[in-house]
Amino acid sequence: MNLGQQDLDSVPEGDLHFRVPAVPGRLAGLRHALAEWAVRAGLPEEDTEALVLASYEAMANTVEHAYRDQTQGLLEVKAQVDDASARVVVTVTDYGKWKPPQPGGGLRGRGLSLIRGLTKTATINPTTGGTTVTMFWPLPSGNE
Repeated sequence: MNLGQQDLDSVPEGDLHFRVPAVPGRLAGLRHALAEWAVRAGLPEEDTEALVLASYEAMANTVEHAYRDQTQGLLEVKAQVDDASARVVVTVTDYGKWKPPQPGGGLRGRGLSLIRGLTKTATINPTTGGTTVTMFWPLPSGNE
């Protein structure tokens, strides 16, 4: 699904799939769509907030780092319920270049640690064709 900013205001039922330009102006709409989706998926408020924050961090990393040597790029976000594993899965994918975290701390460079701290499980898969961040949150038992 390739949506414009105005389309993000009405989040579709079922799985989410957005493929948009990797620009800062898209992030607020994507964050809003993920929040609405997570509530409908049955995540508790605390996990919804964690999903939105971790996903936002992954999307912001794409915007800021993946396309630093290019004039434009794409950001792909998918969110789905994995009924077999009783969890939700969010993936954020770019098609740019991996920028390894810089050692030394400071106020920058904490995004991947934040993502890992907000998820039950997170994987970061950098390749020559882009990077995919996959994040998982368990659904509450008895969720239908």
